[in-house]
Amino acid sequence: MVRNAVSSRHNEHSVESARDVLAQTFLKRSVRMLERVSSAASPDALKAALTASTDIGGVATLLSDLAPLGVDLSSVDPFVEAVARGIAVKQDLLRRAGGGLTSSRAAKVLGITRQAVDKRRCRGMLLAVPTGSGEYLFPACQFTPDGLIPGLEHVLEAFRIRNPWTQLSALLAPTPALGGKSIFKALKAGKVKKAVDVAQSLGEQGG
Repeated sequence: MVRNAVSSRHNEHSVESARDVLAQTFLKRSVRMLERVSSAASPDALKAALTASTDIGGVATLLSDLAPLGVDLSSVDPFVEAVARGIAVKQDLLRRAGGGLTSSRAAKVLGITRQAVDKRRCRGMLLAVPTGSGEYLFPACQFTPDGLIPGLEHVLEAFRIRNPWTQLSALLAPTPALGGKSIFKALKAGKVKKAVDVAQSLGEQGG
């Protein structure tokens, strides 16, 4: 019994030590990357990054500003430009979605526990996008004052696309089959069957 407890603590310590090493290694690489990106940025781009409300937001703003115009990010790293564009796309999607709610906030809106929210997310009954920190954000546009948009669960189930960012993009995009409306707007208008049909067809095309 005592040996098991000691062994368990030893294993936990080993895991934490390994994580610390990985974190420090990543930090060193990140600092070098930030030094290269900062040296390539203009004063205006740096000022814009510094006005961001969070550190991560500042980095995202800087990369997004550098990617589209004027600066060859491939000289910093071959993948930075693609990453920056991906960041910009995700930021825009969340902005168009009305922002993202944390699990705790989504739980309050729905009147359920955070654990219940996580279960619904895992079952594909709620749309959530990963943040990269192990947490998830729930696009605000899927909620109403009364809870969840009616029919959204059926739409999410109809998708064959499994990437949540791609799902969010599809839900927000104007669709000819819906008269130029997005799937979200069609659901809000009560056109659940049409929205489900479109989601299913997009899934077939997008794989």
